[in-house]
Amino acid sequence: MSGKCTKSLSLIIPIYNEEKIVKAAIEDCLVSLENDFEDFELIIINDGSRDGTQNILVEFFSSHPRIKLIPNYINLNQGVSVQRGHAMATKAYTVHNGIDLPLKPSEIKTHLENIGDIDVLVLERKKYSGATSWRLLTSNVNILLRKVLFPFLTSGFKDMNFTQIYRREIINKILPLAKSPAFTTPEMIIRARCLNMKIKTVDAEFQERKVGTGSLGKVHDILWTIYDMFRFRYLLWIGINKHAKVKLNE
Repeated sequence: MSGKCTKSLSLIIPIYNEEKIVKAAIEDCLVSLENDFEDFELIIINDGSRDGTQNILVEFFSSHPRIKLIPNYINLNQGVSVQRGHAMATKAYTVHNGIDLPLKPSEIKTHLENIGDIDVLVLERKKYSGATSWRLLTSNVNILLRKVLFPFLTSGFKDMNFTQIYRREIINKILPLAKSPAFTTPEMIIRARCLNMKIKTVDAEFQERKVGTGSLGKVHDILWTIYDMFRFRYLLWIGINKHAKVKLNE
């Protein structure tokens, strides 16, 4: 399709200690969004960065009318930051992306134009190397645990940790209890499935990080994710869902 997408979009980007890439990445996002969308907002969550990230954000982007700069005054983690962004979004659709732009911003338009009446479009990486052997190992363990704990509710999904496009009006119904980085989006997808929302998966290109290393994959994050998984599994077993206020049964 040619021309700009008529659907409005909130793009959410959490950032932690990314002074080397933050300016170029945000400029890249703005170019794509301005070329591809009539109506958009860029929500940037500075997750308690301790380097020069905040200074760069304020100097170059604080006056931009389409950008919302949201500070976390302490590091709350990517999971919390993504949830804050979704909760503060005002456009018809929301999507989150890493500041290293694993999802190429110029590809968002195509996915959104083809979304139809889907509530949650789950983008799955065509190829993921894991960046490092450790990240690949932890990713595979994460997937295995999900399959063991939620065999039916995760059936049909290859990748629940890349990114998704959500219809904003459903966000409050699926915001998760999880705050860990690796179970925030899987829980949102599971909740959407439990509520019989329309979900579709689609393959997407994955851009490898070119500068520096990401902050995820630490032992603390892994243990936090495992805790969130088992807590949610327990809530499913006893039929309690405090957020959606419905019984979730496999």
